[in-house]
Amino acid sequence: MPAKFKEEFPNTFAILDCTALKIQRPSSLVFQSQTYSTYKSTNTLKSLVACDPQGAVIYVSALFTGAISDKEIFNECNILDILKGYIQCGYLNVGDGLMVDKGFLIEKEVEEIGLQLNIPPFAKANRQMPHADVEMTKRIAKHRVHVERAIAKIQKLKIVSGQIPISRLLN
Repeated sequence: MPAKFKEEFPNTFAILDCTALKIQRPSSLVFQSQTYSTYKSTNTLKSLVACDPQGAVIYVSALFTGAISDKEIFNECNILDILKGYIQCGYLNVGDGLMVDKGFLIEKEVEEIGLQLNIPPFAKANRQMPHADVEMTKRIAKHRVHVERAIAKIQKLKIVSGQIPISRLLN
């Protein structure tokens, strides 16, 4: 674990984020609506990616339709069951942590299995964020860059560069 990461987030074993891969526009209207991402303004498939604090990819979920939220992917890909198994076999300890961005509203699910969630603080409506929360947000963002770089490497692979043709999804 990098020294600065270990100093600031010593219990964090994984950084999670979702990535969207552009696909060819489906001819089926049903599939179009399921894969259309308003955030990306195109048809996509999404996947959950986890990397360790050094940036090595340690988990990639199956692909889900682009209209799904990060929380839904987290719940649907059964990563919680994998994490529970790691706790039971002693690979992870109660109190170990996951680092995520604000899109992952999974604190309850993570805490129920005994893990901690490192997530940037949310600003209160119509209020300026306290200085301590701003600093925490900066620290988390500085370390989340590892998963962002890992995702960038995944997206640069020849198989996922550009749009994914629909014909590849149907085979």
